[in-house]
Amino acid sequence: MGRLPAGAGNHVNVAMAIERSAAIPFLKKPPALDGTMAGDVGFDPLGFSTTITELGGDLNYVREAELMHGRQSMLAVVGFVFPSIFGKLPVEWTASVSSEPLTAQYQLPDVVLGQLALSIAIAEGIRASIIYKEDSVPGEHGFDPAGFIPKFCNTPEKMANMKLKEITHCRAAMIAFVGFVFQEAVTGHVWPLI
Repeated sequence: MGRLPAGAGNHVNVAMAIERSAAIPFLKKPPALDGTMAGDVGFDPLGFSTTITELGGDLNYVREAELMHGRQSMLAVVGFVFPSIFGKLPVEWTASVSSEPLTAQYQLPDVVLGQLALSIAIAEGIRASIIYKEDSVPGEHGFDPAGFIPKFCNTPEKMANMKLKEITHCRAAMIAFVGFVFQEAVTGHVWPLI
C-alpha cells in the first residue's frame, strides 16, 4: 500500500527539469528567447515571442521595433525635461507654443509640422531600405557620425556590452515616457518629476 506506481518518480523529475525564465522564475522560459540577443533574460509574460515565431515571424524585426521605439523614447524623455528646466528655444515661432510637451504638439506652426513630417518620412525611408535586407542586424543602421563605434566598441565584447546598455536604457526610457505622459495628463505639467 505504501508503494508508488511505476514511473511516478519520473513524472516529478520531468516537471522539475522545465527551464524557467530568469526574469520571472515562476514562468516557463519562452523557447524563442534563447539569450542570444542583448538584454534577453526570458521576459515575455504574454508570450509574444512564441506567437511570433510560431506564425513564421522574425524576432529580429521585433527587436528592431523595440530599439526604434526605445530610441524615440530616449529623445522624448529629453523633450519632456528640457523645456521644464531650460525653457523654450529662443526663436520667434515658439512664443505662442506651450512649454508642456503634450499641449505643444498641437500648437506647432504648420511649417514646423511639415518639416517634421518630411524629416520623419525621409528617415523612415532610409531605415526601411536597411532593415528589410536579408542580413540586417537589428539597430545597426550605419549611422555613427561621431565615430563612436570604432573608438569604444572595437571588440565583440565591448559591442555586446554597449548593445546591452542601449537596450536597457531604451526600456527605461519607454517606461519613463509613459510616466511623463500620465504625469502631465493628470497634473497638467511634468515639473514635480524633475
